[in-house]
Amino acid sequence: MPDLTELLIEVGALLLLLGLLGRISRRFGLSPIPLYLLAGLAFGHGGVLSLSDSQEFFAIGAEIGVILLLVMLGLEYTAGELVDNLRTSAPAGLVDGLLNALPGAAFALLLGWNWVTAVVLAGVTWVSSSGVIAKILADLGRLGNRETPVILSVLVIEDLAMAFYLPLVTAVLAGASLVTGGKALAIAVVTVVAVLLVAIRFGHVISKAISVKDPEALLLVVFGLTLLVAGVAGKLKVSAAVGAFLVGMPIPGPWPPLSLYNTEASGGREDGTMRGAA
Repeated sequence: MPDLTELLIEVGALLLLLGLLGRISRRFGLSPIPLYLLAGLAFGHGGVLSLSDSQEFFAIGAEIGVILLLVMLGLEYTAGELVDNLRTSAPAGLVDGLLNALPGAAFALLLGWNWVTAVVLAGVTWVSSSGVIAKILADLGRLGNRETPVILSVLVIEDLAMAFYLPLVTAVLAGASLVTGGKALAIAVVTVVAVLLVAIRFGHVISKAISVKDPEALLLVVFGLTLLVAGVAGKLKVSAAVGAFLVGMPIPGPWPPLSLYNTEASGGREDGTMRGAA
């Protein structure tokens, strides 16, 4: 068990450093993401300074951070809007997959690796980090740009594709049979379709069930529901990020906790809503 005092010192010092890096990057009109990545390489396992007592804390915190970022991204859409955007952006998603996955697979085959490795490398070169890209778009103030919905839709297509891709790759790497791989794929398909159907057909019911009169209770309910759905999605070998993204869609737009935050941050302007803040 890590020493509590060492844990607090390591976490506090690193968060302070990240905060300073964020202020420096924004001073020059840049996203802090590259500096955060450099800090991650400099500290921790394999870095200049080992953070042995806080590694587990940061690993869990990073997962929760990505989940919360994706649920915020999901608040940008209703279920109907998501389906429409996926339908209209399907050609862009197909081009994205071909231009990114095929070079990875070709590179693996050129190196003489087997087809399993080629399939894995194709997935590596295909999929982008939804969390990182969403954060950069928000940092640069580009969430309201005309091209942003297409970018986000392509990211969602990649994440949904990963929900089907990962179970198959896991089964192939484990040497499982075709039947086992098919079962894993079927579970992923049913899970994603079920969550989408719930969001589309019962989104209004969920919105009414979540009270907006008590910001504290609302915050706890949404936070707990997001982590729960993301965890269940992960257990079913579906991307936890996809689960978190889908949780955000049925939640009503005006969200008091974030509205209060935006009001304080903007010097009293009460124009903050969950969708606007995201």
